[in-house]
Parts: sequence; C-alpha cells; structure tokens
Amino acid sequence: MTLRILGVYRETEFSPGKVEADAAILDAVLDNLREGEAEIVALDPAHFVEAAPDRFDIVLAMCQSESALGRLVALQDAGALVINSPLAIRACYRDRLGGALEGAGVPTPTGLLVATTASVEPQSIAPFDFAAGVFVKRGDLHALTAEDVVKVERPDRIRSELARFAARGIALAYLQQAVEGAVVKFYGVSGGGYFDAESNGDTPLTAALKDALADAANAAAAALGLEVWGGRYSERKWIHDR
Repeated sequence: MTLRILGVYRETEFSPGKVEADAAILDAVLDNLREGEAEIVALDPAHFVEAAPDRFDIVLAMCQSESALGRLVALQDAGALVINSPLAIRACYRDRLGGALEGAGVPTPTGLLVATTASVEPQSIAPFDFAAGVFVKRGDLHALTAEDVVKVERPDRIRSELARFAARGIALAYLQQAVEGAVVKFYGVSGGGYFDAESNGDTPLTAALKDALADAANAAAAALGLEVWGGRYSERKWIHDR
C-alpha cells in the first residue's frame, strides 16, 4: 500500500516577513519524500480547513490557527501520524508556553500571563527589573505585527499597554523580562537525531554552551510535546542561568 503524506503550509499571518522561507522548508522536506514511493499532497491552510481531505498516513503540519488545529485533530483521530501534533502546536501559544517551560525547569526570562482588562498588582510585577526593560506581548499567539510586542521601562506603562491590547480584542498579555545579549537560533529533532545552533554575536558558541543549549531545548520540546522544532535564545541569559 502506498504511503500517503500531506503537508500543510503555515498561515501567512503567522509568518510575517518569512512567508517564502517557511514555505521553502516544507517544500524541501516534501521534495525529499517524493524521491520514495509515497504519494505527496501539499495544501495551503485555507484549502486544508475548507476541504475534507482523504485518509493520510502522515501529516507534516506548519499551520497554527485554531481552525487548522481542529482539522489536524480529526486526521489524528482517524489514525494519521501528525508532526507536530495539534496538542504540541497549541502548547506553543504564548498562554501555555511560559508555564510549560517553567514547569520543565527550562531557563527562561521571568514571565507573567495577565488579563488585559485586569488590574496588575504591584507585588505581581515585583520580580521584574524595569531598568533593564520588560516586554508586553500579546498573550495568545506570537507576534503577528510590530504592535504585538512593546518594551516598557516603567511599571506605570503596563496599564496603558494592556488597555491597547484590550482595545484590539486581545484578552491576554504576557509580561517578560528583557534580556540583552547575542541571539542564538537553534533547531532540532527530538530524540537526539539532530540539533544545530548559531549565534548572531561576534563570538562563536563554545561546544560546552551548545551542548547545554541542546539539553535545555530538548527538555523544552519534551515538555511541549514537539518532535521538530526551533527557537531563539539569548546567549547572555543562557550563561547567567547555567
């Protein structure tokens, strides 16, 4: 029986400035799979949600919307292997991500999930260092526009920024400590099959630091249920926490 594989592209709104690059990643994977005996189908998220796809053995999903996740659940329940699973994709929404990483002991900047219409008590933001800056981010999805993340340096700015999110219909915001340092981009596959990291700083990553980052990244992926993943980390934050 021929193996049937479905690839689902990421929604354009979730790829600001990276639409072509994100699509190219999935295209490259599907092109490699086409060299075998598998039957390959690729769909954009809109057609994936609207259509009633046939049975598939494997689904490679870059989509993130709630409607697309619902469709992935249906395929998974029908017996398809979905990578990443809809539950893992949903775990990467900001309202779940911070708590999951903290619970797994992954070193991350201090964070706090708040309702945009609620009062923020002084004691709840006491752990933040406002002199270094605190990011106020939309608390559901990751940033879709420049307005979705703003850096504040005074506690009294938080209320106005939360009100701005509330006026846009965004119910939750995530406060996160700003950290200065070289940004490290990393990519991996759970189970130790692949990991790579690259710093945008002037100094290359040491082998020890790369190994430590791999351990933390794999712990984060396990906590979220991810099988194929990537992310960014501040080198200075990593050194401090390790």
